[in-house]
Amino acid sequence: MTEGVVLAALVASTVALVATNAAERVSRGRGLLDVPNSRSSHVTPTPRIGGIGIVAGVAAAWILVGGWETHGGIALLASSALLAVVGLADDLGHTSLIGKYLAQLVSSAVVILVMQPTLAIEVETAALTIDGITALVISTLWLTAVINAFNFIDGIDGMLASLVVVIGIVGASIASPGADENLVAVAAACLGFLVWNHAPATIFMGDVGSQFLGLWVGASVLGAAGGTASVIPIVILFGIVLFDTGLTLVRRSREGKNLFAAHREHLYQRLVTSGVSHRTVTAAYAGVTAALGALALTWSAQPLPMQLAVVVLLAIAGWLLVAWVRRAEAGAPER
Repeated sequence: MTEGVVLAALVASTVALVATNAAERVSRGRGLLDVPNSRSSHVTPTPRIGGIGIVAGVAAAWILVGGWETHGGIALLASSALLAVVGLADDLGHTSLIGKYLAQLVSSAVVILVMQPTLAIEVETAALTIDGITALVISTLWLTAVINAFNFIDGIDGMLASLVVVIGIVGASIASPGADENLVAVAAACLGFLVWNHAPATIFMGDVGSQFLGLWVGASVLGAAGGTASVIPIVILFGIVLFDTGLTLVRRSREGKNLFAAHREHLYQRLVTSGVSHRTVTAAYAGVTAALGALALTWSAQPLPMQLAVVVLLAIAGWLLVAWVRRAEAGAPER
């Protein structure tokens, strides 16, 4: 890691720390609070535009490392900033569901069209390479999936920011040169934000933060413009986010529930409503993500039997998470 990247990380964390505190004071002064309701995991009105601090921190680091020097860097910041604005509008109650998704789709498509990534699915020495229009479509859908998964997982104190710290650090080792500095910067910005967002949080990041993070992190792990992204390690790294989101959507669909309605039926939310603390759940998810990161980093170097063992291990981990949720719910007092 170069001295410039280290300096950018320090700037990102410091700017995020200061800007988040400023956003909290403005939010409280203007009554921009997330008031608890039946779907909330908090009990006191809390500011919800803290993601502005993360955006400011990442933007400051982007300037320091010369992000404007490439078309990919410009497209990534511009598109992520656009989503942050749309997210802020949503936090203030001024967007529709369709408008929000269209913004996600357009922003993702612009970034991918500029990046032109090539995807590689590697199993031992065999590799399937996907490029052209197929890679563009898959990558665009990937970004919209990550944006929404990040939004869904941002439901308790410190959760999403903690996960992004881990994903950013590990992802910097997976991404190609040129994209790693983006991930270091966003991890540092989230560390600064966590000073105010760790349990008990004094401010939430809101959609302004989760949407920005989804596009920035989801695109950065694909690598620098024109690079090749190894799909399986990336999916493993995002494993717990994708698993919790996917399982919850499947469960709600099977029960005939509205997939777009607000709820608190994600696995991590069910743990909290069963009495497990925010800190414990966040630490568990971050710890699992760190373990997944270790598996992702070593995937390509493993022989086929070990790769198959990793797949089995991931399935067991998913089963254990569901078992933990069910046990917590069974032991929770009647409400």
